[in-house]
Amino acid sequence: MSPYHIVLIFAVSLLILILFSYFWMKSRKKEEVPSQRLYVDALKALAAGDEKIAFQRFKQAVTEDTENVDAYLHLGDLFRKRGQVEKALQIHNELTMRYGLSDEIRIEIFKSLAEDYLVAKDWDRAISILNDILRLESRNLWAKKKLLSCYEELSSWEEAFKLREELAKDKKEKEKNYPVLALYKVYQGNELSERGEYHKARLAYKEALHYDERCVPAYLNMGEAYIKDQRPEDAITFWKKLLEIVPQCGYLVFDRLEELLFDIGSYNEMVAIYDNLLKKNPKDIKALQSLATIYAKMGRLELAQQGYKGILDIDPGYLPAHLNLIKIYQERNQTDKAKAALEELSSRLGKRGEAYVCSRCGHKSEELLWRCPACKEWNSLNI
Repeated sequence: MSPYHIVLIFAVSLLILILFSYFWMKSRKKEEVPSQRLYVDALKALAAGDEKIAFQRFKQAVTEDTENVDAYLHLGDLFRKRGQVEKALQIHNELTMRYGLSDEIRIEIFKSLAEDYLVAKDWDRAISILNDILRLESRNLWAKKKLLSCYEELSSWEEAFKLREELAKDKKEKEKNYPVLALYKVYQGNELSERGEYHKARLAYKEALHYDERCVPAYLNMGEAYIKDQRPEDAITFWKKLLEIVPQCGYLVFDRLEELLFDIGSYNEMVAIYDNLLKKNPKDIKALQSLATIYAKMGRLELAQQGYKGILDIDPGYLPAHLNLIKIYQERNQTDKAKAALEELSSRLGKRGEAYVCSRCGHKSEELLWRCPACKEWNSLNI
């Protein structure tokens, strides 16, 4: 064989090898492109808010590339949003068992897993996962805030207190948190009171007032704790202090104060209490109502009648004043006035209802609450 033929054969072989390598690499690229493209399409759909398409694309992407941790992570999140929490937990828990992941990726997996447990209301496991995040990154603010919400859900008020204090960056921010910190102390006091530890409960309520002098439930529950300890005079003292510090919430203790003062033979003192409140705020309808009711009980019907009419001058739709005024007209045999008042009431009946409303989310409650059960905001219901 001549040198020419040898060179020719070598050249042809080399060409075949090059062509084979080219087509092999091209085929590999064709295999890799679909899974990457599906993942990118899924991210685009997610960014556009199209979770249905994103879900489909992520599902296809992990089928073709089981090493794509981020795609699995998003897929699990979408399962959770669809209400399939168990499926989300399965995916995210499996991701935690993978080796060789960076701390940054592990934190993202733990975040998704914590969200799964929070949706499932499995607070203890959520706390465990959130603490895993904090072991990897001690200053993770997201984890601390979620941890705080878990403590609140579990009524772990001492832990919640410490963490909320820790989250405050400076004195100004800490002071902004004082009203909520005070409520934590109130709830701690309530637990002690339920166990019959009234002295310890009162100490907790006093701590609450140290953080927030205007903490209404601290005054309310302090009085009740004194009553349970057979100390009505001390309860009266604290409730009078509530009337001084937060007079607009005084109506919350009017009935209880009247009962206590009646029991100790000082019922007439309530007239002076209401008069004092009305000097500060002549349009305090609740105080006007209670004062008029006391006059009615004393048989001073003319004064009671004037009181109820004064309320209706301020708020023509106030139902208790209408009802009590009609009752007095009947007792005084003022039939025509009673009939006119009844007709006025009928035209207004059903037009107005009273409830506590959350200033943040609009949730309505007929029960007196210090935390909105819907949006979980503290001190947001109009009291």
